[in-house]
Amino acid sequence: MAAPHNDNIKDKILDAATVLLAEKSFNDISLSEIAKKSGVTKGSVYYYYKNKDDILYDVADGYLQQMYDELIAWVENKEKDTSLPRLLRYILSRGVDDPGKNLRLHLTADAIAGNDQIREKLIDRYRTFRKVIGEKVAQRKPGADEQYYGWLILTIIDGLMIQNLLGNTEIDTKSFIEDFIKDTER
Repeated sequence: MAAPHNDNIKDKILDAATVLLAEKSFNDISLSEIAKKSGVTKGSVYYYYKNKDDILYDVADGYLQQMYDELIAWVENKEKDTSLPRLLRYILSRGVDDPGKNLRLHLTADAIAGNDQIREKLIDRYRTFRKVIGEKVAQRKPGADEQYYGWLILTIIDGLMIQNLLGNTEIDTKSFIEDFIKDTER
């Protein structure tokens, strides 16, 4: 008999997969592990998801949507100082300090390893973030090349995130961000 429809079970499955993804690559996670971590049966996992890739897709989609929603909420908050220095500091710091950065790295690794569905999702979200970030920078820095600044900032975020995850003490992330802000304001 099929499991009853219950969004709470689906959320438990996604939450468990997200926790496991923060610890290891999706290729190293089994459906049994996801079921055990979520407190549901393996049959319940199969009721909601045909395969592991569908779970990964939903995890990635939820994570990337949350990041996007938080960025939009911050930049459109009329009560905040969203000047260029604060915008850059927020975007860069948020990207580096994001509690989901392990998940982001594992999603990227899975995309590079051949998961085309996740690769397309990530590329699509990169385009979206590039557009929003580029537009917001150009609104605060007249004459700025939106595409250039959007891609530059995303590339810096990814680089700083990797250095942070590596535990590289050779780079002072906060100083790097402040120096970048000063250079961008010129």
